[in-house]
Amino acid sequence: MIGDLVLATLLASRIPVPEPSVAEPARAEYAVRWDPSEGGLRDARALLVFLGAPELPGEIYEVRYFDLPRPDGTPANSTVILRQRRRTGGRTEFRLKYRLDRPLTGPWRCPGGSPFEKKEEVDVSVVGPGASNRVYSYSCDLAREEPPRSLSAVPKKCTSHVARYAYGGLKIEEWTLPGGGKQLEVSRSAPNDGEELRRFEQLVSRLRERGVRPSSRSKTELGSQCPEEGPPGPSGR
Repeated sequence: MIGDLVLATLLASRIPVPEPSVAEPARAEYAVRWDPSEGGLRDARALLVFLGAPELPGEIYEVRYFDLPRPDGTPANSTVILRQRRRTGGRTEFRLKYRLDRPLTGPWRCPGGSPFEKKEEVDVSVVGPGASNRVYSYSCDLAREEPPRSLSAVPKKCTSHVARYAYGGLKIEEWTLPGGGKQLEVSRSAPNDGEELRRFEQLVSRLRERGVRPSSRSKTELGSQCPEEGPPGPSGR
């Protein structure tokens, strides 16, 4: 009897314990970005013409990134990003982001003390035919003029300027970076599924036919590196 119990225990110990199911975010932002000096469409106006858009007014933003210690409650193994976006003639917004290479397996929270609005999605950057980078993004948004003091955030010395347009469910952005270079981006917010990715890849294929060379570098990497700080390191989108 004892031998049977020992045998049963040994057999049970060999049975793999199933990992907890991981829920993918329901939404994704599909994006492609490129350096127009390397070829292809050279500015936002040319891109709008390519898309068949009428003459559209754009919105102008100043974007600044911050250095900060990891806030309490930051998910393990995540990259922390704090971005300020100030619209000309409009409001100022802050976005605190946690970026990971895989979805979180449990609940997450924004720092206490401020009325953050939570958002989660997958950032999908298309870099070539059938090739894309996926980064899981968990964001805390806040509309105010200054970052919460509790974050102990220190602003970078440089800013980027962004002209943004919207057409047909797409966002079109032209970034003027701290070092003087430019970056163009087309993005779409949509459900996180294979069909939406295939639709966006078709657009990227058309852009590639016009000489666009998709970049794997992120807006955060490009916009947060001030010229005097030296070469950038890896970062999320």
